[in-house]
Amino acid sequence: MLSLPNPLSGPSTAPPASLAGAAIHELRAPPGSFAHIAFVILLLAARENTTNTPVFWVSTLQNAYPPGIAWLGLDPGQILFAQARNDAECLASLETALRGGMAGIAEAAQISRLAARRLSLAARQGNAIGFLVRHAPRQTAQDSTAFHTRWFIEPVPESGIKAELLYAKAGRPGIFFYEIQEGSHDNAPPALIMVSPSANQQEQRRAAG
Repeated sequence: MLSLPNPLSGPSTAPPASLAGAAIHELRAPPGSFAHIAFVILLLAARENTTNTPVFWVSTLQNAYPPGIAWLGLDPGQILFAQARNDAECLASLETALRGGMAGIAEAAQISRLAARRLSLAARQGNAIGFLVRHAPRQTAQDSTAFHTRWFIEPVPESGIKAELLYAKAGRPGIFFYEIQEGSHDNAPPALIMVSPSANQQEQRRAAG
């Protein structure tokens, strides 16, 4: 299980679900935002520091930026980057990687319920964690319960992330705020720190003023 970082005490601030291995997690974002990709990289970086599992990253676009990935704490040397011709090829490639035991990230615009079920099965067979990241609204006609969790990720002022849990097999929906804090020294990766909504709202008001 990959738990979301939570330095706060009390059940009201606890994340509603852990990001389980042997499962697929879908992260959505509004058009033009890449907060969902940063969120995934930070989560995988925390996980890879303990597992050293190879990561497979497939997209129809060559938009991965290794220096930025490294700054967020994930070693690009652990990642196998692949470019696919279309969404179907992206998803099929991710399915193969998960079945082989690799952690995986696929960037795709569309996914059918059948493809979602196939990815979930591949993750269980390979005991692997996978992420589907895409720009999409909170709800679509193809929403599938095959994913372990579904998130909607948005950036907020002052290097923050708003993570809205839309669906979880092992938890309740909710909204959580995180800050990306730089490392304490030059070689330390950034940390994803959970903050209270009230603190985040205060930061937004200061930024707006």
